Amino acid sequence: MSLVPWGIWAASGGAVAAVDSYDLLVTEILTSSQSSVTFASLGDYAADYQHLQIRMVGRSDRSSRDDENLRIRFNSDSDSNYSNHYLQTDGGSVTSGAETNNNAMWARSLTASSSPSDSFGVFVIDVLDFSNTNKNTTARTLGGSIDDDFIGLSSGAWFNTAALTSIELGTQFSNNFVARSRFSIYGIRKAA
Repeated sequence: MSLVPWGIWAASGGAVAAVDSYDLLVTEILTSSQSSVTFASLGDYAADYQHLQIRMVGRSDRSSRDDENLRIRFNSDSDSNYSNHYLQTDGGSVTSGAETNNNAMWARSLTASSSPSDSFGVFVIDVLDFSNTNKNTTARTLGGSIDDDFIGLSSGAWFNTAALTSIELGTQFSNNFVARSRFSIYGIRKAA
């Protein structure tokens, strides 16, 4: 039995995607501060891949000690077409909630510049059936940061049946990602 990485359950019967089903498509490592990162031309991957996974290690330059959320938008859509559900803990208390009519999906929680030096938040974002035009696109995210031992699980829907052509990652309060933030997108191959 092989060790299964964090990620996507295959669409058929809840089986786990095989380790060798993941292909690294693009990695971007920031050399200076940047307001957002966009993965474009996703339609080029539709023939070979069923799902996408983004693995991210990032930090915001927000000066407040409070962390901010990671903003996720599909196809440059900033209208109120997203919903979110979340479950999070800071090591002491657990909170949950739901949000509708948002202008983005939100993943909790991005490390801020007032966090301990050289600490970065981590995220794994699964985007399911990204090219399927028969349903709305859904995503789920697992993220965490060193601040207050934070960990969050969130899911969201984009209420649009268009195939994804781009995914933009930004910050909740329009701050920048700092240098050395790393963003990788993987394709999960379609079943043979």
